[in-house]
Amino acid sequence: MKRREIIQLLGLGAVSTFGSVLVRPTSVLAKSESLPLLSAVFPTIRYQRLPILALATSLTQEYSYEARVEGRIPKQLQGTLYRNGPGLYDRGGLRKRNLLDGDGMIQAFRIQNGKVHYRNRFVQTKKYSEEAAAGKFLYNTWGTLVPKEAGLKPLSDYPADQAGVTVFARNGKVYAFDDGTGPAWELDPDTLRTIGVSGLGLPENSSPTFKAHSKFDAKTGEWILFSNPSSGEYYNIVTLNPDGKLKQQPQTVKIPRGNYMHDFFVTENYVIFNLHPVEIDVQKIALGESSIIDAFSWRPQQGNILLVVDRSGSTKPIQLTTEAAWMWHVLNAYEAGGEIIADFVGYDNPDHFIGTDPVLASLMSGRVSEQRFPGKIRRYVIDLRRKTVRQEIVDSGNNEFPFVNQHLSCYQNRFGYFTNGAIGSSVIKRVDMQTGKSQTYNFGENNYCLEPVFAPLPGFDYSANLTKEPGWLLTEVLNGYTKESFLAIFAADHVSDGPIAMVRLMHHVPYNFHGCWYSDL
Repeated sequence: MKRREIIQLLGLGAVSTFGSVLVRPTSVLAKSESLPLLSAVFPTIRYQRLPILALATSLTQEYSYEARVEGRIPKQLQGTLYRNGPGLYDRGGLRKRNLLDGDGMIQAFRIQNGKVHYRNRFVQTKKYSEEAAAGKFLYNTWGTLVPKEAGLKPLSDYPADQAGVTVFARNGKVYAFDDGTGPAWELDPDTLRTIGVSGLGLPENSSPTFKAHSKFDAKTGEWILFSNPSSGEYYNIVTLNPDGKLKQQPQTVKIPRGNYMHDFFVTENYVIFNLHPVEIDVQKIALGESSIIDAFSWRPQQGNILLVVDRSGSTKPIQLTTEAAWMWHVLNAYEAGGEIIADFVGYDNPDHFIGTDPVLASLMSGRVSEQRFPGKIRRYVIDLRRKTVRQEIVDSGNNEFPFVNQHLSCYQNRFGYFTNGAIGSSVIKRVDMQTGKSQTYNFGENNYCLEPVFAPLPGFDYSANLTKEPGWLLTEVLNGYTKESFLAIFAADHVSDGPIAMVRLMHHVPYNFHGCWYSDL
């Protein structure tokens, strides 16, 4: 198999800057640091000593029940909070090696008239269905290889689609996404039953593999996604009209270097790709010596490349360079005074994810390794006329999971919502992006909160000029000591006052990534 074919199958971007890679026909190594762990290495007795391990504990059961509510839920908060993330890490006595590796599990908190119905269901991907029937792992995932007999590992299942990262509700439909490994998966919005794969209006023969994150244009109602075409040297920008139909043929953008990219910026007129300097050892992957994650290396000396693309496709992309910063997630981006303002969480070094002992891996074996580099709230200020970019620090604390009021998505916003840290955060915060001032709430020891989702006040006219942003903030919290989860509901303008209501679940929910709010009003 040729080197270019390997890159294409992996869908990891352009090949021009990887250097010389020789793929030789040899046997897969008998031992690999990427093979599954024994489930026995993760004893539950450690919960009282290390409550954070509850985040890495499988939830094997699917539930449907009316949850207990403490406090009072406002009458105007009517709708459903959907969340997605890995729910199952163990099969057949073996265990995944990375917190990103579990099967996708959708949760729905259905809020009506002050009551909450809770439901969770696994997305019935090919991987999940076949492994459930076999009672063992059959497919490679981002951080874990499946043991194979000697011979080259077939690359077509690198990695398997788990549909376990994001969830979006639109036009009465719900979609689950993985991260560039497959199509969207459509689910029934009420029962969460898996309906099947969806090409989202693209031609059936296009076989799109969508990335996890997408953007909704708050003014036009357009849905902007990007995908990895099979060539591996391009990204496709896909734009859907409010009615769900394809606005135009996908815009193809050549990528200047090989890259793994999780999220991207969108403004009224532009799409901005932020290519951080991750080197990928393709040979180790091809020979079955390493999972994809274990083949990543951080090369900060190469800096970041920003690729600014006109959404209309009428002009050529502009390429800019800036200092290195790893980016998982975007808060928002917009145009103001002839400049593009792009806010995100960035790391000087993603040591929680890449390196010899990242915490995303150590938790899976019952340990907690050190994360030295915080996720700072950063801002790119891009001047397209001068073709310059400068980077500013809005908040130098440890932040993750940024969320913006979707009524201002792609346009100027004032506030952003975050967790205080990537893994094991007990604090959520609201940041005034103009002043840098923040409000925080600490859930206390052994409580771990997840991405805060903003639910807007129905009928309210939002703008960046307002000093307040009424609405609600919803975050799922896991008490690692008791192994029970709950949904905390805040008045978004008064985060520091604490939750106005808490929805108590009958069980724990492991670490999950992203959610969305779908209003009934």
